[in-house]
Amino acid sequence: MSAYNWIIIDGRCPACGIKATIRAQTHVASSYDGDASGRFHESEYRIGQAMRWWKRGDTRFREWPADREFSRPETNNEREEEACYASCSSCGASLCVVLRFHENLAEAVLSISTEENWPDGYPK
Repeated sequence: MSAYNWIIIDGRCPACGIKATIRAQTHVASSYDGDASGRFHESEYRIGQAMRWWKRGDTRFREWPADREFSRPETNNEREEEACYASCSSCGASLCVVLRFHENLAEAVLSISTEENWPDGYPK
């Protein structure tokens, strides 16, 4: 089982059509390792908020993609996209949110779909 964190998004649910809070599970910057403030998993973040991770000078910092099995690297190697399992706070629908990360920061929501419409090219 992999470690993960949560990205909290305000968006329109494709299942119920209501603007709701969507909670997306990400493996980026997630680890059972940690520092003096605790392990790097099970925390909640919002778009634009840096996730707790190793300091930039630490050799482990470059491991922020966590597990490339779950992500799709961009050609410039500074960004990753990950399709994340998610759920709607309004109707409880199972969703898929594609997020773009720059290092240990979720910088953009690229798409929100129902889980059954998982986008091609992204691993589950």
